[in-house]
Amino acid sequence: MNPPFSQVRKHMKAARSLLGRNGHQGPSTLVALVPITFEHEGAETMDILPEDTFSTCRVRTKIVRIEA
Repeated sequence: MNPPFSQVRKHMKAARSLLGRNGHQGPSTLVALVPITFEHEGAETMDILPEDTFSTCRVRTKIVRIEA
């Protein structure tokens, strides 16, 4: 998932609400590209991307994983 950086909290909340729906067996996992400033309890930072990854938008980013 790559939510718009300016609305990351809103999009991540919506995505988290979908985890575990439709009778899936076992834990659900959300993996997302977010601004480096994004924090959420239970979010594991998997990777911090290089500063120039999105040089045109000038936002430092990381990849996080949240398990439901």
